[in-house]
Amino acid sequence: MENKFIEIFTGLKRDYGYADINSAYKDPSTGKLKLKYGWAAKELLESDYIDHLAGKKSIGIQPCNDEGLAKFGAIDIDSDEYDNFDLRKYLEIIDKKNIPVIPVKSKSGGLHIYVFFKEPVKASFVRNFLDKLLFTFDLKASTEIFPKQTQLGIGSDQKPINGNFINLPYYNRNERVGVNLDGTEFTFEQFIKVVEANTKTKEDLEEFADELIRLELTGGADEFIDGPVCLQRLSKSKLDDYRDRFIYNYMVFAKKKYPDNWEEKLLEGARNYIVYDNIWGDEKVKQKIKAYKKDTAGHTCSEEPINSMCVKSECLKRKFGVASDKVKRFPTLSALIKITHVPDPEFRFTVHYNDKVEGETTQQIIAKDVNYMMDQEKLRRLIGAHTPVPPPRIKDNDMQTILDNLWQGMKIQKAPPGTSPKEILHKHLEDYVYGVPAVSDAAFRSGSTLIDTDGYAYFVYDPFYNFLKNKEWKNKIDKTGQMLIDFFKAELGHGKRYPKKPTQKKSNNPVRCVKIPMSNFTKEENEIEILPMKSKKDIL
Repeated sequence: MENKFIEIFTGLKRDYGYADINSAYKDPSTGKLKLKYGWAAKELLESDYIDHLAGKKSIGIQPCNDEGLAKFGAIDIDSDEYDNFDLRKYLEIIDKKNIPVIPVKSKSGGLHIYVFFKEPVKASFVRNFLDKLLFTFDLKASTEIFPKQTQLGIGSDQKPINGNFINLPYYNRNERVGVNLDGTEFTFEQFIKVVEANTKTKEDLEEFADELIRLELTGGADEFIDGPVCLQRLSKSKLDDYRDRFIYNYMVFAKKKYPDNWEEKLLEGARNYIVYDNIWGDEKVKQKIKAYKKDTAGHTCSEEPINSMCVKSECLKRKFGVASDKVKRFPTLSALIKITHVPDPEFRFTVHYNDKVEGETTQQIIAKDVNYMMDQEKLRRLIGAHTPVPPPRIKDNDMQTILDNLWQGMKIQKAPPGTSPKEILHKHLEDYVYGVPAVSDAAFRSGSTLIDTDGYAYFVYDPFYNFLKNKEWKNKIDKTGQMLIDFFKAELGHGKRYPKKPTQKKSNNPVRCVKIPMSNFTKEENEIEILPMKSKKDIL
């Protein structure tokens, strides 16, 4: 059974995620279970899966591999109020519509809805299939879908990007378990059998998704067949709420489909799709038309009722869908992770953009410091350098809204051991201090290290910084000096004389150098193994 579990949850193999179960606590405001997590920074082995099932450690998998393929995916149904989470609502939808997915309880108290494939398929297909299920479950378009990235690639540091992982079920074989449609929990053995019975091909799910959307849109107005899916769904009944936003989005659509008589079509659409009363009527719509004659922006996909009715992967394919907006919008950003490097945290986020062949594509981008997030121009250049999308300039208020939404869902991730600038600097510093000892005044002045009996090491700063640059150290010389002061209690510009030899009459001239406590370093002594010896013949 363990081998089947490993086969089912195959994804990125060069690294895996972990969740520190011992750090778990319950957020009193939401009831959500929170804990520290991060990347293990080592290859995923079969033994890691076994340890997960045994409860020795909790692991997570990035479903998307380096080839952009995935064998499974999941919708992460989160809730602001976990104590009132309605599990049965989703089970009833799965049962009623015969959706080929398997619900699993998540570690935080919500629900993961998994889909499994017989063979690896493009990660973009997995995301687009699950995107089509969001409206069925009455979930917002911003609901998290795994894999979060459809391609990984290489970061600015020339290292492979990992993206985001999802915590695996059946930790200790009895936590985060699968759920039957009647609400009962699957044992580990039952879960494996249910997954095997519900594993599908790409063709199976394409057919299912097409039929699901066809049924959902039946009854919607035919004029939206080549337009936004949200408007087609909303047109199934007259709206008495969100009328202003519907009319605005209908106007954006009408200007593209009916450029010569969009005003007439807008008035006709208002009569057909919204409720008229003592507030709304022809006169109010005509006032809107007058205001809309100026250039207007694109669809308001992130606002209700559009957001809850969105099927982005389908809308992107349509002639007058969201991709046809004349006014280009800033790409959607999601899945912000703050990695606690010292001294400066690193930020990783996912960019969503339209690929004409595959539909929506997602890619993680690394911002080495917060300036790339807060400065719009730097952020635009960063996105433009790593994706085919050149983000447009937008108003400061709009940019602030994007950042607010991004920060709201931010997750804190612990930096892998030994990867923070502080730890890397410490390693290089230790190598330098214990490197070439200063055996003369000339050697000391040239950069060799003097370890004195006073418990301090002394070395000239410029040769040390050149040593760091040869190690691909990227921080500037002034920032590096400040790090030495802040983290290692170093003193820069200290005057130190190399000790004169007994034969010298005159002391050496002082050298301006770095003075750093040797307490920062613990040099390991090689253990001496004492072997029993019976006779002198044992000596080689």
